[in-house]
Amino acid sequence: MKTRHSTTLRLLAILLTLTASSAACAEAGTQEPIWRFGGFGTLGAGYHGSDGLTYRRDLEQAGGHDGGRLGFRGDSRIGVQASASFDARWSAQIQSVSRLDSEGKWTPQLSWTFLRYTPSDTLDMRIGRLGVDLYLDGDSRHVGYAFTTVRPAPEVLGVVTQDLFDGVDVTARHPAGAGLLSLRLYGGRSRGDLSLYGSQYRPPDARRLGATLDWVSEGLTLRAAWGDTYTSQDTVLQPLASALLSAPFPLARARGAQFDTSHHLTFAGLGFLYEQGPFSAQGMFSWSRFSQFPTYRGQGANVTLAYRVGAFKPYLTYSNISFDPKEPRDLSLPAPYAALQSAYDRAVDRLTMNQRSIGVGVRYDFARDYALKFQVDRINAAESILIIDSRGMPARDVGMTLYSITLDFVF
Repeated sequence: MKTRHSTTLRLLAILLTLTASSAACAEAGTQEPIWRFGGFGTLGAGYHGSDGLTYRRDLEQAGGHDGGRLGFRGDSRIGVQASASFDARWSAQIQSVSRLDSEGKWTPQLSWTFLRYTPSDTLDMRIGRLGVDLYLDGDSRHVGYAFTTVRPAPEVLGVVTQDLFDGVDVTARHPAGAGLLSLRLYGGRSRGDLSLYGSQYRPPDARRLGATLDWVSEGLTLRAAWGDTYTSQDTVLQPLASALLSAPFPLARARGAQFDTSHHLTFAGLGFLYEQGPFSAQGMFSWSRFSQFPTYRGQGANVTLAYRVGAFKPYLTYSNISFDPKEPRDLSLPAPYAALQSAYDRAVDRLTMNQRSIGVGVRYDFARDYALKFQVDRINAAESILIIDSRGMPARDVGMTLYSITLDFVF
């Protein structure tokens, strides 16, 4: 298996070669390359009183806010980026982010590394490491300053974390009524790691295809998004499947035959962002399907309402998710096969998620490019892979109150 570092270094080398070629072309004209450098960050703290449990903002984190003590790992992060414009058509961008990852480390990771070609005002094309359009407030879930709330809704966006891919995209724009209509088509190899059941899971190379349709006017943004990730050689559950196939029970063998190495993860979403004077409202509604046995299906929703009063912006947010297995999965093995039964139960229930939260908070923009936020969330979960115990196992029948404070900034 290729390491993350070898992949990103190879991608960086390709990009630098491409940008060097573009720069050479630009030198033949009259315009010199224009370089810009910047970054963003979040210093965050959180507390909840549920001893023995850890709250994670997304599935890429091996940890987060631990119960009974003030924690700083869950929401803190720092990112830097550089962009270059070589002429009116060619530009490039590189971005690296350091945050708590699926190994419990803070190793910087390349999140964007792309070359852009813009032949006209209505068309542009990019190649490299790119992001998926999921966020109405910005291009990345790591730029906390772009979001009204402390964190993007975990119930909707915290479980759709594989939002990077190595590939190409094409975006076409056209005026439509009082706004601008844009269609983005993209494809490539999916990237991203997960932390599930106390272990890091790095999915094998998978093909990602998707499309995003946006309509943007002065006070309203509408979005429809669709994406599909296809994996053809996922062998993680094959040891379990082999054990079931060798068990002396017809139903166990039947269940073992249902685990396949190929599967689709399909996501569809509708979103809106409305701003009128000091009032703003936004919502996102999603539908997901995972085709590997036992075929998960579900939906999620988030709505956030806010009202600005000077430098203060109080807000209210509500989110929920329901993601459950749909195929029959009953299997009851005798006591001598308890370990196999436990492994099977964990496998077929590995992605089950039923959680909702309601939060209230205030954002204080006390200086240019700085925002201080305080938020209180009441979270209830029948089953959650975002709330885990000390072994990394999902929590069941949990209710907790999470207090969060963050300082977001851009530079």
